[in-house]
Amino acid sequence: MEYSMKVYPIYFDDGRTEWCVEYPNLKVCVGGGDTVEEAIKDAEKYKLYIKNT
Repeated sequence: MEYSMKVYPIYFDDGRTEWCVEYPNLKVCVGGGDTVEEAIKDAEKYKLYIKNT
């Protein structure tokens, strides 16, 4: 089954930007990172964990 993902930036007051990825159809499946690629990799890790438990 394919899951859609949302990717969006989070802007901090100190000028930093981090990225967030979430799978809306998988509760609490969120990843984050300094780059989009890091955030996707992080979210994929949790997606596999959720699907296997």
